[in-house]
Amino acid sequence: MGATALAGLPMPSLLAALRAVPDPRKRRGRRYEQASLLTLAVCAMLCGARSLFAIAQWGHEREGGALAAALGFEWGRSPSVATVFRTFRDLDVAAFEAALAAWLGRQGIPAQEVVALDGKSLRGIHGEAVPGVHLVAAYAVGVGAVRGEKGAAAARRN
Repeated sequence: MGATALAGLPMPSLLAALRAVPDPRKRRGRRYEQASLLTLAVCAMLCGARSLFAIAQWGHEREGGALAAALGFEWGRSPSVATVFRTFRDLDVAAFEAALAAWLGRQGIPAQEVVALDGKSLRGIHGEAVPGVHLVAAYAVGVGAVRGEKGAAAARRN
């Protein structure tokens, strides 16, 4: 399906799906909606964040923008590392996994189909005459097949 064909399809909201996860926090002192914090974390991890600090930093880099507004962050400020830590510490993991799996199912990805992403940078040959390439592959574990592969020119390192 091309991008134009997808443009007309309704896209279920990840934020709305994650509102199904129970929030264990007391009402007093809540600055951020839990679903907003979880959505921020999912987006940051999809973009390569691999630690609590990286998730918070990813959010801070987008402060005051459309993402902060869409997630309902007051004053355009994203959560601190401590807030992200407390969110994951107290999270009902089973409910989070169920909500995320249900959302992925509405995207057309079956819950049993795990997709592994792998990236490689292949060096060029003959110096600058044939530059290297960067490959990213999506492997569907359940069916044991590569679902897609994308190549791009490798970035130059000076």
